[in-house]
Amino acid sequence: MTKPLALISINNKKRMKNLVTILAFFLSINSFSQSSLPGSAVGKDFPGFELSTLSGEAISSEALKGKVLFINLWFTACVPCIEEMPELNKLKEKYEDKVEFYAITFDDAERVKRFLEKRDFNFDHIVGADSFLNNTLQNKSYPLNLIIDRDGVIQYVNGGIPFTKNKETGEMEILTDFFDAPLNEIIAN
Repeated sequence: MTKPLALISINNKKRMKNLVTILAFFLSINSFSQSSLPGSAVGKDFPGFELSTLSGEAISSEALKGKVLFINLWFTACVPCIEEMPELNKLKEKYEDKVEFYAITFDDAERVKRFLEKRDFNFDHIVGADSFLNNTLQNKSYPLNLIIDRDGVIQYVNGGIPFTKNKETGEMEILTDFFDAPLNEIIAN
């Protein structure tokens, strides 16, 4: 007996969703170990830059000194990057009066604008930063989240919000409040 086509399609969608969730979990665990910005970057100055925002305005690291920064490195086709965006949006909403939130990507402005028409990612966007990401930071894994203190010093590096298994449902879920402790500590200093 063959299954109806609609039932096969629903089962395949569920399998695909589970596969994507599991893949995102492993990528978020492994991405930190593959980054050129490991924990040893903590305590070092974040490299200087002069880049462009999504609206085409110039932005520099010098203009951001004196502020606590949360920086997310991402790109539009990065599944783990997209998976963590709802939590990052909540984080910005919670700390927006104490922290500046920037998302840096090598994608150009047009690609990011098209992406943002379909998805919410309410950080301030720095685009077309391929040279900065590849040559200056030498970053090879995404997503990557950094917290920079008021003096421009890297205080925290993490390769994406990790997932955990929900004991009741068995589903993989993003850990909420993952960045609260390091942010609160840096804000307090």
